[in-house]
Amino acid sequence: MNKPLLDNYKKALNTLDVAMIKAPANDLERDGIIQRFEYCVEVSWKSAKKILEYHEYEADTPRNIVRELAKINWINNPEEWIDFLEARNKTSHLYHEEVAKELFKLVPSFLKASHQLLKKLEEMLK
Repeated sequence: MNKPLLDNYKKALNTLDVAMIKAPANDLERDGIIQRFEYCVEVSWKSAKKILEYHEYEADTPRNIVRELAKINWINNPEEWIDFLEARNKTSHLYHEEVAKELFKLVPSFLKASHQLLKKLEEMLK
């Protein structure tokens, strides 16, 4: 398995990193950051799933993937990752201003946790 497998994950995280360089000027910019968060959450668990499968671990759903990552110490805080998944699900099914504000507050912690996961996944490809 090679590192290009993680290229989409890296690119997605980069778009979110760039968006978070400065505070959003308005709701439209904030909502764009939330959209980037949504697809970063998706690509993070899908990338982890592929590498878990490569190492012969089985996990079929995002929550099970998080549990498996925690079990083998690839992530430190599975509850945080479950929160990210739940936040992503909330935004993809309905839109409320308060939900958007709460989710936006999660983005910095998601970025930190996601960069840590990416680093671990890269190590597992060596």
